[in-house]
Amino acid sequence: MRTGGDVAKAIACGADAVMIGSPLASAHEAPGRGYHWGMATFHPTLPRGARVYAGQKATLEEIVLGPAHENDGTLNLFGALRTSMATTGYETVKEFQKAEVMVAPALQTEGKSLQRAQGIGMGR
Repeated sequence: MRTGGDVAKAIACGADAVMIGSPLASAHEAPGRGYHWGMATFHPTLPRGARVYAGQKATLEEIVLGPAHENDGTLNLFGALRTSMATTGYETVKEFQKAEVMVAPALQTEGKSLQRAQGIGMGR
């Protein structure tokens, strides 16, 4: 999960928790100074995990609670969840986890990269 929108969508789909390693690693207070181990943690005998640079973006408080000074969704993660819940009429996370979800592809962009790559359809 990277943005508040990602978190809200996961919770609306029923998630009890989300993994927000990159946002937390990008806090000024984070001990890794902007780095984290990606989606797989290090193991002494298994070749997995890669050190990923997320950058140092803001304080931990700004990342989790706001206020956001950018509008890319990477700050104020809880605020995004609260806004999503309020917009859809849910008061509790438990109610929001049971929200009816509909997938609606963006008609302007759905499949365009594949069409262009294959030289077919409107991607010619």
